[in-house]
Amino acid sequence: MSSSPTTEEAPKSPQAQTVWSRHRFALALALVVVLHLLGTFYYERPWLIFSEEPNSWLDFDTHIEQVWRVTEALDGWGKSWAYDPHLLAGYPNGTIFDADNKGWELWTFALWKLGVPKGMAFNLFILLAHLLVPWVAFFSARLFGLDRWASLAAMAMALALWYFDSFPHWCWWVGMVAYGFAGYFFLLPLGLLYRFLKDGRARHGVLLAVTLSIAHLIHPYSFVILVFPMVTLYVQKWKSLSLRQHAGLWGAAAMVLATNAYWLIVAFRFWHYILNSAFYCQSTLSFFWTDYMGLLKEPLVTGVLDNRTGFRFTFLALAVVCLYLWRKDRDDRFWAFVIGIFSMLAVAYMGGYNLVFSQIQPYRHVMPAMYLTIIPAAAFLTRAIREGALSGWPKAAYAVFAVGLVLTTTSWARDALYFLPNFLPDPQLTDEDEMANVAINPDFRRVPGSKGRQMEFRHHKTFEDFTKIADWLSEHDTEDGRVLVEWWILGEHLAWRTDSEILGGFLERNLEHSAANLFRRNEQGDIGHDALKQYFEDYAVKWVLLSRLDLEIEKYEGTLLEPVGFMEPVHRLYRTTVDVSYFAKNSGKVEASLNTISVKGTDPHEDVVLRYHWLETFVCEPDCKVEKEPMEHDPVGFIRVRAPHPPDFEIVNGY
Repeated sequence: MSSSPTTEEAPKSPQAQTVWSRHRFALALALVVVLHLLGTFYYERPWLIFSEEPNSWLDFDTHIEQVWRVTEALDGWGKSWAYDPHLLAGYPNGTIFDADNKGWELWTFALWKLGVPKGMAFNLFILLAHLLVPWVAFFSARLFGLDRWASLAAMAMALALWYFDSFPHWCWWVGMVAYGFAGYFFLLPLGLLYRFLKDGRARHGVLLAVTLSIAHLIHPYSFVILVFPMVTLYVQKWKSLSLRQHAGLWGAAAMVLATNAYWLIVAFRFWHYILNSAFYCQSTLSFFWTDYMGLLKEPLVTGVLDNRTGFRFTFLALAVVCLYLWRKDRDDRFWAFVIGIFSMLAVAYMGGYNLVFSQIQPYRHVMPAMYLTIIPAAAFLTRAIREGALSGWPKAAYAVFAVGLVLTTTSWARDALYFLPNFLPDPQLTDEDEMANVAINPDFRRVPGSKGRQMEFRHHKTFEDFTKIADWLSEHDTEDGRVLVEWWILGEHLAWRTDSEILGGFLERNLEHSAANLFRRNEQGDIGHDALKQYFEDYAVKWVLLSRLDLEIEKYEGTLLEPVGFMEPVHRLYRTTVDVSYFAKNSGKVEASLNTISVKGTDPHEDVVLRYHWLETFVCEPDCKVEKEPMEHDPVGFIRVRAPHPPDFEIVNGY
């Protein structure tokens, strides 16, 4: 008898079915990957990413300035911080305010030393944050026991949140790339911990230590995100763990501390300069309701994007159903996800009531909460499909389900199209309408080259006015004196792009040195004629650059301010009418560079008081003594060098 299969038997071949199944999954995976790459390079255009110019705008300029100073410090002194005399009359860059930037700094420095242009190295970190989203979701889901189809569903959900939920999109668009990165990357060490506790394999323990260390370098809030679900998993398995597993876990914790010790030690060393940080993302319970309804309540909390949350709440609903089923099944993943999701929701929506959590911008933590939901959501969705959850329903139930599906997908489509404005028709606005929009709110401009089109929320080349202002300063700012910059974004940009000494930048910089920024003291810059004159003298202000309209400080035009020119579209440049000098006492010539203030031509028999911020690590060379000079409105104080001293000396950061 022939052993060849009959026609009827061929479709039932397990081998044939396996081959078909494998190809079907590969095609689905390829589709998701291709869509992701299209999305990545739509928002992060290759000609910008692979440019030698760093991606600049909003928070990006703050991070560029931090990365530039730290890479210079690493290269010149082998240290992760430096005294920067070009910012805020002297500022310890790399100490505390850049704690959320350590991974970005190390990444940029490493690629730069390998020969990649520094700007491109900076940009490649942004690209990395985009490219890893689906893979972290997929492999984390696999670690938590989901099969490949459920993991693929988690992968797709992660991308839907990344591109079309307002908060993750806000994070990576505005420049909070490191937090956006950490806001999903934490899933990997969490999944590795679960697998290590379950199987005890050494490779999972090693990968746990590595990824956990990386997560904390990417952003220190990874600790807040992970501590609740990780402790839950550990406590659950405590009694069943071997001594080797206990040792492996504590070894991973030790590696995290060792890897991050270099910047933690520095941060604690300068902690006495820290200020209140409870300015942004101060959410309360009412924001849960406005988020659910998709309403924008307060941009300083949720970001200035329209509140697009359809995917977020859909996945949360699916996750809650899955958690209910896991509870019934006594699934060992239940408590970790319950604690993880709801602890982050509690921080996100109630952290504003708490003095401790208010310091870490609590609303941020809505992002890890939503990324925690994708694994149980994907598990439930695939389970429901496989178990035929929709089969056997009455016709009326199918009708209700269809209506709900239409409403849900419509909500998703609206959320997605909000971030794809090129697929929508342009509103018809006149040139006057467009100019009025920029003048009212210069922080958030329309797409260059279009009239009235909603912003794309993707990145563009540095605006021409920024370049023109930087070029003007490089050409004309050649005398002693500083530049007071009112608009914080422009201040950060000029701080990294020019050699001028900038008073400005991020208003809520959480170190006492920010007292040097007039607009932190008073948002209109109007502290009274005599006090303003004294401020200009104290901080050697030679130029004043304004961008917001109708600022009260401009009433001193003709007395303290002399107009120099208008720079499109809204910038006004003034020169101060007071005589300024870097010397509050004595006279001479000052040349300042990173970690060094060189002073020449002084009277050696008179004390020197310099209008630069004091730092306790200063050393005066040769044969001179440097000490703190108290300031009335500045808790940091300036620099005094006692007589006698050499006519020429240097004040250096001795670390």
